[in-house]
Amino acid sequence: MKLGQVFGAAVVAACAFVLAAASAHSQALDKVSFGTNWVAEAEHGGHYQALADGTYRRYGLDVTIVPGGPNVNNCLLLSVGKLDFFMSANTLQGFDAVERNIPPVAAADMFQKAPHQLIAHHDQGIDKF
Repeated sequence: MKLGQVFGAAVVAACAFVLAAASAHSQALDKVSFGTNWVAEAEHGGHYQALADGTYRRYGLDVTIVPGGPNVNNCLLLSVGKLDFFMSANTLQGFDAVERNIPPVAAADMFQKAPHQLIAHHDQGIDKF
């Protein structure tokens, strides 16, 4: 192969890559709303990072994060279609939803174990339940 042919093939390959990347970016993104279980905190960091660094966009998602809080019922907003996904605060919310005929689907678990605990001062005489 002559140098001109090699250069020409490289230009064609580069143009194909640029066109493929441009067409991927021009595809319509799926709009998704995601409700967290509380105001922004460390365990939500990955979701905010994916929004900030474009990870969601690279996978075709236009994500809106809706923070929870003391007066926000994101579980209810999910059940009436105002949210597409919801990070539950605990396992009991899922059981409560089933009892109320709200059909939730668990998609992921953020922790290997629930981060709930009981704590007492050692001098209170509490050494068993």
